[in-house]
Amino acid sequence: MTSAAPTPKRAVGRRERKREETRASLTRSALELFGEHGFDAVTVTEITDRSDVDPSTFFRHFRSKESVLFTDIEGYVDHVRPLIDQRPVDEPIIETLRETTRAWSSSETFDLELENLRAKLTESSSELRAHVVIRREQVALDLADLLGARFGVDPSQDARPYLAATVWLAAFDWYRRHLVSAHDQVMDAAGAVDEIVTIVESAGRFFELTPEQSTGGPTPARRGVRSDGAACRDGARPQS
Repeated sequence: MTSAAPTPKRAVGRRERKREETRASLTRSALELFGEHGFDAVTVTEITDRSDVDPSTFFRHFRSKESVLFTDIEGYVDHVRPLIDQRPVDEPIIETLRETTRAWSSSETFDLELENLRAKLTESSSELRAHVVIRREQVALDLADLLGARFGVDPSQDARPYLAATVWLAAFDWYRRHLVSAHDQVMDAAGAVDEIVTIVESAGRFFELTPEQSTGGPTPARRGVRSDGAACRDGARPQS
């Protein structure tokens, strides 16, 4: 497989850098407070007090408290769009999604510690889970448009880009819920992406199985995954 040339880093001006730092500070303050007191008990004022900014600053970055939790979902397509454009045209789409998502997860804007906290908080409330479903659908539509453009097809006439986007995002959601229910957290984002690719590939083959053929699907190999209070474990990639 041919790899695309690395993207040259874009120079970031002082104003933009300050804006990114403020947004990151607000995100961290909010997630820490949500973890300490519960989502419903925390106010925007408490978030801004911890970051030492005015409430008006918060609303220049986020529409609501919920937006802090879902900024990773909402920003996913914007992050991978330029990366997808650089991938080889003869590359299978599953590998394109793997490599671009791995690149995004290793970028300076991705905070793995906050992603683990965000996953735990999201699963703590049925109301927040409902927000995940709503936001994931919009991201699926955006990703379908991106994949449709990549293949030169119209997602409103061809179901495949939307189905591919939906399965891809649903696998991420399942993986997140699986780790939270097992009291685990991701220590290696790139390894987690590889696990998700395995899940997606297995899901495609699942449609060809009969109940008699099914012997159980692949469980995450848990490479780079740590249980709360336990050391990071390694394992072989699951066989499907």
